[in-house]
Amino acid sequence: MILPNRRAISALESRVRKFIFDNGLARLPRPLVIGVSGGPDSLSLLYALHRLSPKLGLDLHVAHFNHGLRGPASDADAIFVKDQAESLGLPFSTAKEYVKSRTKGHSRSLEEQAREARYNFLARVAHKQNAAGVAVAHTSDDQAETILLHLIRGTGLRGLVGMKPVSEAISPAGIGFTLFRPLLDESRAHTEAYCEALDLSPRIDHTNLLPETLRNRLRIELLPQLRQYNPRFTDALIRLAESASLDHSFIQAHVDEIATNLVEQVESGFSISRRKLSEVHPALRRRVLAHTLELLTGSPIDIETVHLGALESLATGDTGSTLELPNGIHASLGYEDLLLIRNPTPSALPRRQESIPLPDEPLPVTIPGETTIPGWKITATIEPPPPANRDPGPYTAVFDMDRLTGPITIRRRRNGDRFTPLGMSGSKKLQDFLTDAKIPRHERDSIPIVLSGDQIIWLVGHRPSDHTKLTTITQRPLRLTLSHT
Repeated sequence: MILPNRRAISALESRVRKFIFDNGLARLPRPLVIGVSGGPDSLSLLYALHRLSPKLGLDLHVAHFNHGLRGPASDADAIFVKDQAESLGLPFSTAKEYVKSRTKGHSRSLEEQAREARYNFLARVAHKQNAAGVAVAHTSDDQAETILLHLIRGTGLRGLVGMKPVSEAISPAGIGFTLFRPLLDESRAHTEAYCEALDLSPRIDHTNLLPETLRNRLRIELLPQLRQYNPRFTDALIRLAESASLDHSFIQAHVDEIATNLVEQVESGFSISRRKLSEVHPALRRRVLAHTLELLTGSPIDIETVHLGALESLATGDTGSTLELPNGIHASLGYEDLLLIRNPTPSALPRRQESIPLPDEPLPVTIPGETTIPGWKITATIEPPPPANRDPGPYTAVFDMDRLTGPITIRRRRNGDRFTPLGMSGSKKLQDFLTDAKIPRHERDSIPIVLSGDQIIWLVGHRPSDHTKLTTITQRPLRLTLSHT
């Protein structure tokens, strides 16, 4: 039902005013960026915030992103929004990118690419303006469409929550910002009535009326049919989202606590302990994975149940297995950890030899001579004293042969391993040494351990043992050098 003009203005602005006060945005010394497309929803948000700004002390900045998807019509949208900003005396930022060119070589849809480009732009504007955040004009209709979209694609409880009034986001380019949705309780009919009441002429994107995307087909075809069964179907979806949000918040508090014990941030992303993940209750396991993906991307967007199921299966699969997920997420499985990286460069990916598990049982090392194990070649030489005076480097170590207690072998680490690092007098748990050295968990099982009998004499690439170091009376220095194959 279209509200009378005065009621339409008062009702929408009253709810926007409440949102501003509830979220501490009134009289902030920092600006608020408004994402404006030119349609009725964003135009309503722009005018409502501008009309309220004198009393609320809002410093507004208008931002418009031109996707270049509709040719002259897209350019006309940009000019329209610029004119609106200038007429209101507000600063304006814009950018144009031909989003279709981004889809080449990508599996993500055009809609996903457009959203990624738009969020990159809004994040850059917010960062440049030192803004409190970005206000966008999502309505209750958008919320209903989003929840229904999640249901059709397959979702868990998190997907039923839909969009939140306030959320922290990280753009695909890695810029963090806050998203505000002041109109999330308003219907599209209310924003259209508001524009009519103020005699505004919003731009109409006619591609929204074409059933070319799944969201459009939901809006044009499916939702009208569902409303034949329940005229208030949109309200029912919103109530579902509110109920799911309460349950999700309660469960998420437990997930956050669990994640602190098994999720570790590494230089290139996050690693998850396979053993600890397997001990988590099945009802929470996928939630921990979803939590980690959100940490990585800054948003639950495009994280679907099918992706979480595939990731959970990967975590119990064969070491060295990999999986590609939406938003440029690369998952790889080490012997002990599941590694998640976003948009990885070749240098950020685990090296080939790191995906090859070292043997659990010790393998003998030929002395002198060469020994080959998966991923490595070991060269052993016995040198006359005094040993060569040169820096051995991280993959070469020299030992006193006469202080060795047994045959030289090599393996990967085991639970309970201890050794005495060079320069220390007492032994230390190998696990503690690796943690103190900030060596990522996903790399630890790829580090060769050299032993003499049952005694660890070298953590390759990091530290030899103090027990077998050279002394002034060393007669037979043993030089071991490891190189990748």
